[in-house]
Amino acid sequence: MEIDRTDQRILALLSKDARITNKELSHEVGLAPSSVHDRLKRLYEQGLIAGTYADVRLDKLGLSLKALLFIQMSEHKKTDLEQMLNEILKIPEVRAGWMISGRFDAVVEVLAADTSHLHRLVVQRFSSRAEISRIETSIVFESVTQHDLDKTLELTATGMRTT
Repeated sequence: MEIDRTDQRILALLSKDARITNKELSHEVGLAPSSVHDRLKRLYEQGLIAGTYADVRLDKLGLSLKALLFIQMSEHKKTDLEQMLNEILKIPEVRAGWMISGRFDAVVEVLAADTSHLHRLVVQRFSSRAEISRIETSIVFESVTQHDLDKTLELTATGMRTT
């Protein structure tokens, strides 16, 4: 998918603040608001922008413990991995899940109120599943997230070269 520098700039600005107004975007990229609107519409239609979300601080609401569950599937159930991931996304404490390579088959990010809550979650909702043979749990002490896509988007323009 080809995007130009203006599209890159729009995406970078949105990555920093999805609430930026069309008028502010047009000022930042030097285009008329109608042109920016058309570009945004195209970026959504092409699927480059999948949505905009609020970064809700669930830790402020009592879910302050974040953990990663490294899951190994039973050998005869590895074909059920995608189905299992889709099912566990329905568990309220589950924030994300990934199929991975290596010793484990999946990593699942969960939130809990405390270690007792985490223990109950792992035992009742994960360890009890027949398709899971092993779980290693790692508590996340601190996390950082990169929302500013300015430099990342430059990779697409340079053919993925680093400087």
